[in-house]
Amino acid sequence: MSEAYQGRQSTSTRNPHAATLPISAKELARLSPEERVLRQWKAAFGAPISDEAKVQFCIHLNDKAFELADARLWQAHYNNPKLVQDGGSSIFLEFFFDGMISELAGQEDAFTAAFESMIQKQLQEVRITEFRKRLTARKRANGRRNAAAEDGGVEGGGACDGDDSEWKDYLKQQAPAVELSVRAMREAGCMLRFLVCQTSISASAAEALGQIAFQEHFPIDGVQQEPSGSKRPLPRWVY
Repeated sequence: MSEAYQGRQSTSTRNPHAATLPISAKELARLSPEERVLRQWKAAFGAPISDEAKVQFCIHLNDKAFELADARLWQAHYNNPKLVQDGGSSIFLEFFFDGMISELAGQEDAFTAAFESMIQKQLQEVRITEFRKRLTARKRANGRRNAAAEDGGVEGGGACDGDDSEWKDYLKQQAPAVELSVRAMREAGCMLRFLVCQTSISASAAEALGQIAFQEHFPIDGVQQEPSGSKRPLPRWVY
């Protein structure tokens, strides 16, 4: 059966569905972190996932590459009032990969471990990128202060001390808790078959993943990102 889907992976096309409009920054600011991230994932439901996420979230198991087709809020979980009540601050997400459960051939545990490793790696890359961005900004600010001091004899010690304090506070920050748990796997799809990994994850980690997958729905530090977009064609079955 898998031969019928060769060459039709979703990574070669864009998602033909559409999501709701992104939530305004003013509205997001009124919400708690958990409520904000949940609302953002609800708004992104059905949006075309970024081409970057399709590549970065790929899982390699032996000689098989399971490429990410979509990521969505786990709606069945949120449709159950008891489960939502017991969910705490976790965000429940589903990750859709090109493939079928039969392709795991008894390697479900290995796939789960590879999935968890991939998520951890992506979150680590986000933190490294943020560190480099802050370090570059700090070097530029120090360079401007030093140039101003040389030109006009201005002493910027107080401002520099303040920046040093903020920088030290940032370095002391612990990486956000991931709290990732793979709850189940299932199959989905009609024209294409998907291997769906059902998970729970911390709100902070869910936000970081959303910033990669759905840029227009997940601002960074309150700053709106450019829409992810995709230059890939629509899948043939749309026509």
